[in-house]
Amino acid sequence: MKGLLKMKKLLSIILVVFMLFSLVACSGTQNESKEMTPEEKAKAEAEIRYAIGLLFDRNYIVNDIAQGGQVPASSFVAMGMTDADGSEFYKNSGTSDKFDGYYNVAVEAFEANVAEAMEILKKYYEVDANGKLVGFPTLTYLYNTSDSHKAIGEYLASALSTIGITMNLENQEWNTFLNTRKEGDYSIARNGWVADFNDPICFLDMWTSESGNNDVQFGKDAHKDVAIYNLDLTKYGYDVKVENGTWAQTYDVLISKIKSCTNDENRYAMMHVAEDMLMSTGAIVPLYFYTDLYMCDDSVKGFFTNPLGYKYFHKTTVDGAGDSISVCVGSEPDSIDPALNSAVDGAILLSHLFSGLAKWDQDESGKLVITPDCAAELPEGVLNEDGTVTYTYTLKDGLKWSDGQALTAKDFEFAWKRAASAELGADYGYMFECIKGYGTENKDDLAVEAVDDKTLTVTLNNAIAYWNELLAFPTYFPVREDVVANEGWATDAATYVSNGAYSMTEWTHNSVITLTKNENYQGAANVTMNEIKFYLSDDSNNMLTNFQNGTWKLIDDVPTNEIANLKKAYANEFVIAGQIGTYYVCWNINEPLLP
Repeated sequence: MKGLLKMKKLLSIILVVFMLFSLVACSGTQNESKEMTPEEKAKAEAEIRYAIGLLFDRNYIVNDIAQGGQVPASSFVAMGMTDADGSEFYKNSGTSDKFDGYYNVAVEAFEANVAEAMEILKKYYEVDANGKLVGFPTLTYLYNTSDSHKAIGEYLASALSTIGITMNLENQEWNTFLNTRKEGDYSIARNGWVADFNDPICFLDMWTSESGNNDVQFGKDAHKDVAIYNLDLTKYGYDVKVENGTWAQTYDVLISKIKSCTNDENRYAMMHVAEDMLMSTGAIVPLYFYTDLYMCDDSVKGFFTNPLGYKYFHKTTVDGAGDSISVCVGSEPDSIDPALNSAVDGAILLSHLFSGLAKWDQDESGKLVITPDCAAELPEGVLNEDGTVTYTYTLKDGLKWSDGQALTAKDFEFAWKRAASAELGADYGYMFECIKGYGTENKDDLAVEAVDDKTLTVTLNNAIAYWNELLAFPTYFPVREDVVANEGWATDAATYVSNGAYSMTEWTHNSVITLTKNENYQGAANVTMNEIKFYLSDDSNNMLTNFQNGTWKLIDDVPTNEIANLKKAYANEFVIAGQIGTYYVCWNINEPLLP
């Protein structure tokens, strides 16, 4: 009841402010204008999207709906990402000298935010006598099945309905939702992004025109030809100055320069330029910075997570329950082909099934570290005369696939060239952009080579600080050519061949994936959990029931309306862990908004 009353109060603020503006806007004369050019429309719609973002009370969302210690987000690059000087990147973002980021998320700023939104919206829409916008198109808010996502969507719809905008809600199961968003078949949608590695670029390079993670559709369809963006990199030593360029001519070029820049101060400054350009579109509306909320039974020992949201069960034990553990971290995965996965739930599975050159682990003190896995060591790179950097990796002795075949450096070469290829079209193909030869028509131009069965060389365009983290990322895991020749290999336990701590022994679709300790894994002696059953569900009530009756030892979601009680009743088992990510609303940038 308290939360409902608070929401009504928030919505009344919007209505009161809007009514004040309606007194001077009801004639609608300010909305009568000449026919706009595509560029004028694009600028107007960017301003409209920004205004809509001002209407959402982020403090209400985190305190009364999410309730997991989240922080209201003022930027897209998440809290936890550091700047060149070690400070928080997001605290140095935006163009205001009064607040951090692009939205003032202070509690006391909400009323002023609403007033600013109304000032913008009245330029483009008439306002009737009841304070409602006239002519705003009906929206459909797309979200995937989740109690929390639904509750947030309902709040957003209520906030918009107060000013006359109708936003219907559409729920889709996870795989369908991902594909719908990727294809741009939506107007406005829930979204979230968790860091791939510890560098702000992983929040920025996903928005280039050809990126598989570009759900907003920047530089695609009608937006491809919109020429309104400016870019001046001359102060950073580049002969780049573009006025009224397209997204590809500006943002894509900017990201490319950032990735090749070896001057840290300039590189980070250009990443701020990139986020400024990104946020100027209004197409990304950050709501809060993630935390990782889950419940883990007291009997589970040896479990750990990393800031990317990955959960590791390799070294777990369960008191009094033998060597098997049942958990639920999500519903049916979209893909568990290392090259094609782009979701956290899939990455959790892949981190148990595969072994890259490096891996996330804990040292004796419990500190998270990147350590060698298939590689015998993680050497320093050798700087070449042309500025490129070459790494040479020696594989550990006796590496094998789960079916007993020998694993060689050639498997890594094949896997990386496959994942990077335009032919495969992987969402994360751009993760190989740092390697010399990426992006040509010939995938064999990628500068990775198996010198012999145990030696792999790779040449980067330039040094990057996060290279070892990439080696531990699922997209860089090996796959075997004869296995992936079967297009359905990654959908059936009978054809699934991996090289990690576990092999897949059962996959009952939409029910459970069973992993069993892989005795062929080079680190099998350090794997304590023999069997992991990953139950597949997006029903938070079902998850909680199975946790409370002891069937599932870890669950990754709980019903929103139960959070307050669960925090008290399960004080030692209700966990809010750190996570570097942003929960946001994204617009399809090609969706028309003008009357």
